[in-house]
Amino acid sequence: MRKIYTIAILICAYSQAVIGQSYEVLNDDPSKLIKGHVALEYLTVDAGLNNVSGAYAWALGVNTYYPLLPSLGLEGSLRTPLLKLQSSGSLAIAAEAGVSKTLFSKTKLKKELKVLMSFSQSRSVYTVTTKSSTITMPGNVRSEVFVRGGGYYRNSSYESDEISFATTISTITHTGGYLGIGISKGTFFQFRSEETNERFALGSIFKFYADVLILPTNIADPIYDDSKSIGWRFGVKWYNSPYKIEDNYGKKKGFFGNMFAIGEMGTRPYEGAVITLSVGYVIMKF
Repeated sequence: MRKIYTIAILICAYSQAVIGQSYEVLNDDPSKLIKGHVALEYLTVDAGLNNVSGAYAWALGVNTYYPLLPSLGLEGSLRTPLLKLQSSGSLAIAAEAGVSKTLFSKTKLKKELKVLMSFSQSRSVYTVTTKSSTITMPGNVRSEVFVRGGGYYRNSSYESDEISFATTISTITHTGGYLGIGISKGTFFQFRSEETNERFALGSIFKFYADVLILPTNIADPIYDDSKSIGWRFGVKWYNSPYKIEDNYGKKKGFFGNMFAIGEMGTRPYEGAVITLSVGYVIMKF
């Protein structure tokens, strides 16, 4: 039986409008979602609250996941700041390289699933206007539980919180690894508009993870206690439209259609609580 839904689209801006449309669901098989990617991170902020001097105020980078086997893949990232709050004179780099192993996966029908139909932003001198539309409908969700681990390196400026008459900017370097567990949730749909007969695809992937960070730390200033080496982080990655052009009936997605975003919070030795936010654009899909 064909599944046809009447969709109430709520567009939020300075005014609100509700538009009713009907769509036929042609496919809701999440196995069509991509297995890997290469993304450019064009805006990343990474800061430790106990070491604001070492914050990456604006960093560029690349993020990737490459599937070796259906349940095994290589992951990595590389970032360098264009804007730092303080500079110790050395090149700042943050890099990770590791392996991810899927323990098990399943696909389950969810009776009430919220699907993002569209998203756009426009800017004026004083305001940023965001427009989005969603529907709630039954659909299949693919869930995967995975473990991961790898190497970790990050260096930046460091300013001691010790009280002194002279402020010295030094360098802090974390060299170690991470080990964690996570869960991925993915959805995929192909629709046909009853009014225009237009066919298109929609989908997303959310990855939630928790890592233990084992980070032996070096600070260029010789006066420090090197006993701290353990940190942690919780994070989420969001992939918008994680499917290939052929699954979208040959139609290319706009800029926001290939959006990739990361949000993390945790701790690093000698830097205290850490917040990392990143927005990127997926340039290759596997």
